[in-house]
Amino acid sequence: MFFKLDGDQLAEFDAKLAPDIITFNTSTGAVLRSLAARRGWGAAVRALIGQVVSPDPEAGALVQGNLDRKRIRVPQIFSNKVVAGIYRRVKVTQAGLLKQALEAEIEAQVPDCTLIFNGSAYPESVLAAVSRTLPRVFVEGGFFPNTLQIDPKGLNGANSIPRSPEFYRAADFASEGLPKTVNNRPSKRQFEKVDLAPGFVFVPFQVPSDMQVTLHSPWVRDMAHFLEVVTAAAEDNPDEVFVIKEHPSFKHSVKNHLPPHPRVIFANGNITSELLEQSRAVMTLNSTVGIEALLHDKPVITLGEACYNIEGLVQRAQDTAALNKALQNRDFRPDEMLRQQFLGYLWNRYLLHGSYNDLPDNLAFELRRRAGQDIIS
Repeated sequence: MFFKLDGDQLAEFDAKLAPDIITFNTSTGAVLRSLAARRGWGAAVRALIGQVVSPDPEAGALVQGNLDRKRIRVPQIFSNKVVAGIYRRVKVTQAGLLKQALEAEIEAQVPDCTLIFNGSAYPESVLAAVSRTLPRVFVEGGFFPNTLQIDPKGLNGANSIPRSPEFYRAADFASEGLPKTVNNRPSKRQFEKVDLAPGFVFVPFQVPSDMQVTLHSPWVRDMAHFLEVVTAAAEDNPDEVFVIKEHPSFKHSVKNHLPPHPRVIFANGNITSELLEQSRAVMTLNSTVGIEALLHDKPVITLGEACYNIEGLVQRAQDTAALNKALQNRDFRPDEMLRQQFLGYLWNRYLLHGSYNDLPDNLAFELRRRAGQDIIS
């Protein structure tokens, strides 16, 4: 039996896995009814009062991602301490109550496989906490078109992709073929395309509220700070031109955070794949664009925790000095055999071919196999 929450992201899994799936309703009323069904209405009411009076100590951490996202996406409202405090208090109560209901539900019928979408924010963070000892997978969109990540350990910087070069040198993952296309992200509509001379360092910005930034970027806090880092790198490396494209799905811009720099260019109206082709290298925290750059055989510099932080494949920059050293190492190229085997592993072993709206027929088999920690075969 599969078990998941009622979020929209995995809604199509219901039909594909029916009748062997339980989808748990996370509305507060449904949570109380579920808890009452398992432990009685008295226990449900006591649980609610208990969470209001004395919240679960773990609940604050489980909803922190929600509050961080609100502060980043709607700063004019959630920078207010009163508003943020009320929102956090409500979410903490909901998280503590949901945690108890999920524990009761899973105790009553232990699932073969728990499905968690992303897991970095409530309510999925609660399911991730409750299911730590169970067979489970984390689900998110894949690195290439029509693919999904389904990982037993986590996603992005926390996933199970091997980081050892020896792993890729010891097997042939590329002989079955490599991906041919990348995700063509839309451009921000309000910006015109910029004409660029080839040979620049392409810097794809990310959604600052995404787990890639909030959880897996140890020294670059957000995109405003990233702009400061890029501008400082331009000062320290006078032969380099840096081209930034802000993430199209984030409506705010940091373009005016600093005075313009002659060698730091914003190209928000340009197509990502074209920027990749024109660049000499890609500098990223840990964006999927880094993997796409490897497909284009471009040197990659990472500033955050990335699943492709593999020695010989990319250059890692964990501070300003390391970043300048990587930029000055213009002879660096990704090891060709390592590059092909890494991409082959992603394409032929790690990623599930399909999409949320076009799930493969062997979905149930793949979910169970991966929940059992087997991704290589």
